[in-house]
Amino acid sequence: MKLSGNKKIIMFGIILLIIAGIVVVALKGFNVDVLLKQHESIHMVIGKEIDISNIKAICKDVFQNKRTVIRTLEVFDDSINISAISITDEEKENLVSKINEAYGTEISVDSITVNTTPNIRIRDLIRPYIKPIIISVILIAVYMIIRFRKMNTIKLLGNILITIIVTQAVLASIIAILRIPLSSLLMNIMLVIALIELILYISQKEKEYKTSTEKQNK
Repeated sequence: MKLSGNKKIIMFGIILLIIAGIVVVALKGFNVDVLLKQHESIHMVIGKEIDISNIKAICKDVFQNKRTVIRTLEVFDDSINISAISITDEEKENLVSKINEAYGTEISVDSITVNTTPNIRIRDLIRPYIKPIIISVILIAVYMIIRFRKMNTIKLLGNILITIIVTQAVLASIIAILRIPLSSLLMNIMLVIALIELILYISQKEKEYKTSTEKQNK
């Protein structure tokens, strides 16, 4: 199939983007989320309802440019877990002091332990998705072969597979180049995009198949 001038430019741009993404990943790797890297965390029981925006302001003051992840815990949101790549003794003391000042608590620095969590490898993050994806691909392929048996199903499957692979490669390249933190949420979003592409493609082929069948029956 010959491509028009605009399509050639778009295709050339996509190829360059993917190549750039591969180079960035090869040199720097992905910028993974704090919780996926080896990181340190502090668990604090405040005993009062927590204002997340207030805690974020305190963490920004204490940890400066360090990226932090703040999660409320317990049923009544009266406990927090603060994670960062590293937490020094000075940062721990400042954090406890500022939280005590903000919430009128008397939390002791010595009662707070800094816990270290090892990094999660990207392949370990992807592993839970492999089996469901393989099963889904097989079921979809069987459906398309049966449903569009009068059409070139091999070509149909090849087209949607290439489309999804290229889209995911482009998204991964953008994530790598812009240094967007790679997280479980981001991977789920990428899977949803692939699913939407698949649904739209099958819907389009359903319409084409219906139109073709109606013409043959006339």
